[in-house]
Amino acid sequence: MQYNFDEIIERRNTQSSKWDNVGARVGNPDALPMWVADTDFRVPYPVLDAVKARAEHPIFGYPFVTQDFKDATVNWVKKRHGYEMKPEWVVFATGIVPVFNTLVQAYTNPGDEVIIQRPVYHPFGFAIVDNDRVISDNSLIYKDGKYTIDFEDLERRAASPKAKLMILCNPHNPVGRAWTEEELRGISEICLKHNVIVICDEIHSDLMLFGHKHIPVASLDERYAMNTVTCYAPSKTFNIAGLRGSGIVVPNPEIRAKLEFQFKKNRSIQQNVFAIPAYVAAYEKCEDYVEQLLPYLEGNVKFLDNFLKEKMPKIKMVQPEATYLMWLDCSETGLSGDALAHFFVQEAKVAISRGDGFGPEGADFVRLNIGCPRSTLDKGLNMVLEQYQKRGF
Repeated sequence: MQYNFDEIIERRNTQSSKWDNVGARVGNPDALPMWVADTDFRVPYPVLDAVKARAEHPIFGYPFVTQDFKDATVNWVKKRHGYEMKPEWVVFATGIVPVFNTLVQAYTNPGDEVIIQRPVYHPFGFAIVDNDRVISDNSLIYKDGKYTIDFEDLERRAASPKAKLMILCNPHNPVGRAWTEEELRGISEICLKHNVIVICDEIHSDLMLFGHKHIPVASLDERYAMNTVTCYAPSKTFNIAGLRGSGIVVPNPEIRAKLEFQFKKNRSIQQNVFAIPAYVAAYEKCEDYVEQLLPYLEGNVKFLDNFLKEKMPKIKMVQPEATYLMWLDCSETGLSGDALAHFFVQEAKVAISRGDGFGPEGADFVRLNIGCPRSTLDKGLNMVLEQYQKRGF
């Protein structure tokens, strides 16, 4: 089955957060949306077929989690990433963002410290602060255009008596790193040593670029697996975030029981009636979609990189190893924070994600979503270029 990722699909007036709510969320209703992390690509045909088939039944009553959800998760992760799991380890969640809150509630108490690595996906921090826990920021090291982990600082933070949890982003959003086996082992050994549970967000794990391989941290050692909760979802890969379905993999029965109790306590276990059919169809029938999507995204990355180098050299792309979310270093423009956001959103009229939203370390950066037809990317870049030239950068 062939997919045309150059196809322009009108998304306005579809209750799209990315397109219809851009004014409220970004500050300019006329800005071209290249911010929130969904794509402008058609959903795979088997997913549409599964949703349509369920919609043909005239009753949308309460659903329940069926065995095929667990089996589909196990089979997909084994085939794509080589991690062999057991179906009983897989727990359904209505999206990875809400489950961060549930996990923080399940494994920590108010006042406990949760380690994250900024700049990082901002809901990590929301889940910590909104639940009266404390952010322990093991900031990534940015040097020569690449991000690495400060292991000395991580060791110190994990050794704190109040440190109970670490939320790891693998691959990392927004900096695009796919952590190596050595790096993942280093993190896991430190957390094991200090009894810090690892929550690993692997939602972007299918979107590996330029030959990079995703390594599930729990696949490296049984000891790591027993101390790790891994979060998977087909939402980014197949553009089905609105259907609210995720698989949370918890090999340790005691840790899994705490999660399931917290779900019960929060009464947050019901799923969308279309979630399971779409989830199963994506993982069982849509591998061809991924195989076509990845080369297209790589083409977009190359297009962006060449455009910046040739026409806007003071904006530099951090070379991505995964995801369709590009992290742009704008420090040479002299703009930062509010001024940088104003340049993109109000002057160029391109909606980006502010870098400082991912932590203070991101003040000189913006995140640009290239999960769109190349013509849209070209349009957005030329809109930025016009203002770049007017500014005399």
